[in-house]
Amino acid sequence: MIKQRILICILLAMVASIPRTASGQTVKATEEALVDFFERKVRPVLANNCNNCHSANNKAIANLRVDDRNGLVKGGNRGPAVIPGNPEKSLLIQAVRKTHPKVKMPPDHDLTEQEIADLTTWIKDGAAWPAVRVPASIGRPNAKYELLRKEHWAWQPLRALKTPPVENAAWARDEIDRFVLATLENKKLTPVGDADRLTLIRRVTFDLTGLPPTLAEIDGFLGDKSANAFEKVVDRLLASPAYGERWGRHWLDVARYAESTGSARNLPYPHAWRYRDYVIDAFNSDKPYDQFIREQIAGDLLPARNQQERDTQLIATGFLALGVKDVNQRFKVRFVMDNIDEQIDTVTRSVLALTASCARCHDHKFDPVPVTDYYALAGIFHSSDHCSGLRNQMGGAGLAYYEPTLLLKIGSGAKTEPDAKTKERIAQLTKEVAVAKAEFDSIKGTAQAKEPAGDGRNNQMVARQKWIKLQAELLALNDPAKDGAALGIRDSKTVGDTEIRIRGEAKKLGPVVPRGFLSVLNVPDAPKVNPNQSGRLELAQWLTSKNNPLAQRVIVNRVWQHLFGKGIVSSVDNFGTTGDTPTHPELLDHLAARFVKDGWSIKKLVRTVVLTRSYQLGYDAPKENVAADPANRLVWRHSPRRLDAEEIRDAMLLASGKLDLTRPKASPASELQVIELNSSGPRPKAILDAADKSIHRSVYLPLLRGLTPRPLEVFDFAEQGMVTGSRDTTTVAPQALYLLNDPFVLQQSETLAKKLRDHAGLDDTGRISLAFRWTLNRPATQKEVAGATFYLGDYEARLHEEAAESKIDARAAAWASFSQALLASAEFRYVR
Repeated sequence: MIKQRILICILLAMVASIPRTASGQTVKATEEALVDFFERKVRPVLANNCNNCHSANNKAIANLRVDDRNGLVKGGNRGPAVIPGNPEKSLLIQAVRKTHPKVKMPPDHDLTEQEIADLTTWIKDGAAWPAVRVPASIGRPNAKYELLRKEHWAWQPLRALKTPPVENAAWARDEIDRFVLATLENKKLTPVGDADRLTLIRRVTFDLTGLPPTLAEIDGFLGDKSANAFEKVVDRLLASPAYGERWGRHWLDVARYAESTGSARNLPYPHAWRYRDYVIDAFNSDKPYDQFIREQIAGDLLPARNQQERDTQLIATGFLALGVKDVNQRFKVRFVMDNIDEQIDTVTRSVLALTASCARCHDHKFDPVPVTDYYALAGIFHSSDHCSGLRNQMGGAGLAYYEPTLLLKIGSGAKTEPDAKTKERIAQLTKEVAVAKAEFDSIKGTAQAKEPAGDGRNNQMVARQKWIKLQAELLALNDPAKDGAALGIRDSKTVGDTEIRIRGEAKKLGPVVPRGFLSVLNVPDAPKVNPNQSGRLELAQWLTSKNNPLAQRVIVNRVWQHLFGKGIVSSVDNFGTTGDTPTHPELLDHLAARFVKDGWSIKKLVRTVVLTRSYQLGYDAPKENVAADPANRLVWRHSPRRLDAEEIRDAMLLASGKLDLTRPKASPASELQVIELNSSGPRPKAILDAADKSIHRSVYLPLLRGLTPRPLEVFDFAEQGMVTGSRDTTTVAPQALYLLNDPFVLQQSETLAKKLRDHAGLDDTGRISLAFRWTLNRPATQKEVAGATFYLGDYEARLHEEAAESKIDARAAAWASFSQALLASAEFRYVR
């Protein structure tokens, strides 16, 4: 027994001397050894033999990255390159041993037996990789966030509110008026009187259609003494195609619509116009807003009754594809993640008025959006193909950035088979393009390249332009996306969750985050992401849920802003803690609840608001009211506003009688080849010239980023690179110079003058009054007639001597000058 006890004690002592794996020390030591082996033996092999073609620093050929463990395990076009624990089935080992039937790497030399043995050992032992240092804050509960979720007004459920009592109950025409009046009475303010009928029809016609009323429309309204005369005007305007063009333009501002990429290399989007027309049609048909959003986020994943509906839904996803892109980005992984960031920013700002993209690098500093929420959304977009027809490439030329397979097919989606003659030309051109490219490459950067070619251009430029010209001709014959293509988005072949990028750096991968939605909102019926799809469908459902109060508040606030000049929340694109607070929080919730109850109808909401007494107030400004509320945030009057750029241009064309109200086919930009746009080159100039010559509504002008048509640029056109729910309104010298000197303004002035002079049956007094009605939508006063008569006579007299020498028509010049004065007047540019 004693011997046995001694033996047991010896054994226990021996066990006690072994490192305790339960403490993790032995495991840790083993992990460190494996990582050390990787750093000493494996990373140098990969870096010296593979990284040049398969890393984040280049195209990552075959979509395979070897500079990242996830890249190796996920693999590229041929599947996983490394299967941890199983080197024999790992493509990497088969490739370097050159036993794979197709893949033999490196292609120009062999690895040593020792290098192959080290790779095999590394994979057999689990393919160890040094861990990325993850900031301690990631995933950690944040007490401040929890408090904000519970207390910040924007993220709370809609409240069931009763209409507030008011002292002057007879004043209100709608429940909306009661909310407005209750706030005014609380502040001891009295609203001004109603607007006169002439002011009212001009106001509502511009607000609903972006155009001034015609003489017939004005006379019809003034002559209609029925109680519902204004209601009939509103219904007529809402039924007009011009309504969708006006209100569609509002959404195009939010959607940062443009027809080129902008950024370092500006490439055209020839198919972007389809999205523009989709938006206009959606507003004209009064497509329910929740459906409108679902189609733009996940149209490709929605059921469709027929091909036409399927095409419409695919075109709708252009919303996610037409943003700014840096196609000159050298690293594909950065290109992908930057595009995803742009999509997240656009979706969250436009629908939720949240700056969620601030959480790309770290937890949001002000709003409860942790970095994990950002990458939950990023996983959804990472699982989606960005179909803009473009790929990234550092320093590409010609058609190098064009990738027609990255476009959505609509309709038949395919070109008809070319005839034999065309096929021969395609074959010939293919050879000529290859030769031209070789010629360009052979002289690029050499001394010969700088030598003149005989026409003032150097040899390199001649060779490059020859190559591009042949490329363009080949593309015109053989472009599979020329017809039946659209910008948009579709699910990737491989879908799944993605990793946090440490400090936002695309190559530094942290832990994987499950796909999902923002935790700032509690949406009880939030769907779970389908593991077999990207998750965009569920994201669209979450955004448009009846239990998502934020999306509802944001859109009704946008509508209010367009009708009153300022939103109930003035920071229309930011409902977070750094944004403004609502002036009428109860009214905002009332509008949101009413909007959903009315089937998410924008038209019904607009109609309801413009029929209120609050909208129909005059523009007088009593001193006591101005002193108490100088910005008119409480709506005691209707604030005058300057017309936006499109309204000014369209109103000039309408006054001159030149405006074409039909929709043009496509866009001048649709004819552009997908080749970089040089701002001083002939192609951009041709597009701007087309814009100058156009007599269609401004919403149809071509919009290349960085090349805005002059009539739009000078009057604070929308920023095309980001969500713009509210444009700036400035008064600067270039606007006056434009109205004084621009050829467009001069042309409309001369055309208007000729139309006045040619008007039969009127004397000059009648012509002057008619000019006021065509431009300012009101008759001229006696004083104005007298002043205009003097001006015309004096102007004509001063020109007589000059006219005799230069054969100038002094009378025509006088009327043109008078017409220009009206078109350049402040009253023409403002609606009250």
